[in-house]
Order: sequence, then structure tokens, then C-alpha cells
Amino acid sequence: MEAGRKLLTLGCMRNAKVVAMAVAIALGTPLAASGQNLYKFILRATAYQTNSSGNIVATPITDQTLLKDAANRGGITNLSTVEMVYHLNGDPKGDTVEIYSTNRTELALEFGFWFGADATLGRYAMTNGTKTEQRRIDYLYTLNTTTYTHASSDSVGAAFVSRRFLTDTSGNTNAIIEGPMSWMVAPQGTNGTIICIGNFTLGPPAF
Repeated sequence: MEAGRKLLTLGCMRNAKVVAMAVAIALGTPLAASGQNLYKFILRATAYQTNSSGNIVATPITDQTLLKDAANRGGITNLSTVEMVYHLNGDPKGDTVEIYSTNRTELALEFGFWFGADATLGRYAMTNGTKTEQRRIDYLYTLNTTTYTHASSDSVGAAFVSRRFLTDTSGNTNAIIEGPMSWMVAPQGTNGTIICIGNFTLGPPAF
């Protein structure tokens, strides 16, 4: 609950940012973006919900499912102009998954992987001796409302995240981040509760 209280103000700010997404697209005005540590986000998951007959049904979803849904809500129909990226250390609370335009403009936040290593909340990550590998349990936050996410100031799920940082012969450090994740979507309109369970990994650098 402490983590949730910390996000009450931030949730309002993020919701305003989602509204600004459509405005920025319409006016051609880029929102601020750091442009650092961005990797392609790859997701394979299943969404469970109760259908009109009262049966629980499973629907496969991917990162492209989420990207298309969010883009359509922002007035974007050409998916070649947007990309869903994993932003390493994208927020002081942890990593983020965001939607960017191909000109490196951040448009919306899809997930926050937060508070996995916050001693003030009694949460600690496990790190190897050389500090090149880490295991952590992150709270999942969704501050954007789409079919498979809903704006919430508190966590809606969790992810068991494996983070490895490998340095190649040229001295470049590559991030390998992956793990299972699950989250809940609150009832919206005629849709009941949705529970999503899957696995994510990272692709190559986004830009």
C-alpha cells in the first residue's frame, strides 16, 4: 500500500500524458524522451476473461496486440510509425515499458516494473558478486487505459525479472532481461475482469 500511496500523484500525471499523446500526434509536437537504454519489448501471453456465456476463455496476446490497441486509441493506424520498448531505468522507481514513435518521441507508458529493489519498502534484489546478474520481483503498474491495461495508482501484478549485463569484446554492455509477468485488468464497460499471464524478453536496441 505504501508504494500505491506514492503513485497517487504520478497516476494523475501519467493519465494527463496519455491524453497528450493524441494532441502531440495531431499537432506534430514531440513529448520529452530520454532516448537511452531502449530495447524492443517482446511479449507472449494469454488473457483470461469470462465470456457472455459465463465461461472463462483464453485469448493469446503479444506485444503487437498491446501496441495496436494503444496506438488505435491514440489515433495511430500505421504501426510502422510506433514501437513498444523496454526502457531500462526509465523511471526512478525502476524500468518501464513505453510506446515510442520512430522519431524517438515517447507517447505513452504501458507498464512500470517498479519497487523491485527499494529498501525503504523492505524490498531487495538478489545480485551476484560481480554485479552483472540480478534477480528481482517487481510490482507491475499500468497507468494507461487500453483493452489489456487500466489506469491504476496501485500495483496490478508482478514480474519475476532476470537481468544480465554482458560486455562484448568491443566494450559494449548488452542487457538481457526476461521473465514471467502477470497482471490484472479491472472491469471496463461491458468487459469483466481480465487476468493476463505470460513471459517477456528483450529484442535488439530499439533505435
